Amino acid sequence: MVGTAFWEVKLLEFGILKLEIIEEQSAIPESNMDRFEFQLAMLQKGAEELEKKIANFSTILQQVKTAAITLWVALIGWVFASKINALAPLGYVIILGFWFLEATYWRVQFYYMQRAAAVTEFLNNERALEESFNTRSIPEGLVYPLGSLKILKMPSLGRAMCAPSIYIFYTFLLAVNSVVWLISLKTAL
Repeated sequence: MVGTAFWEVKLLEFGILKLEIIEEQSAIPESNMDRFEFQLAMLQKGAEELEKKIANFSTILQQVKTAAITLWVALIGWVFASKINALAPLGYVIILGFWFLEATYWRVQFYYMQRAAAVTEFLNNERALEESFNTRSIPEGLVYPLGSLKILKMPSLGRAMCAPSIYIFYTFLLAVNSVVWLISLKTAL
């Protein structure tokens, strides 16, 4: 027990020492930073920004799906409560509208995911990384503020609408909407 406490204190002291070193290094004036160090710092900042953007778009896509379900369920509830069967086809309009909206956001998120993959590929390519450190230069387009990479293109809207995470959900809603419409027509007879 005493030995364990001793090592925990040593680890704590080591952690404090590391923090002091980091603080000392961050106190170095920025003017001493050369172009390559600046690019490295911007690469790190860019990678962090990509991660934030991808996470934000994931949240937006989840909110779009939630709004689609909420609006569609409200419409279906209204169809059955009011017994106005002609309202059921409006479900198709709601579904297709949200499908288009989600695909539009997905395109942008996918582009950022490609950007993150390009940064990861560069960082995992030992030869490219070694060359970058030898030449003290980072390939164009990988550093913040995330200028466009000429090799990456935004996917088409058709491709986005056919993304499995999108089309499976909305195709299911279309099928359920069709079944609900048939049920509402059958109960009217």
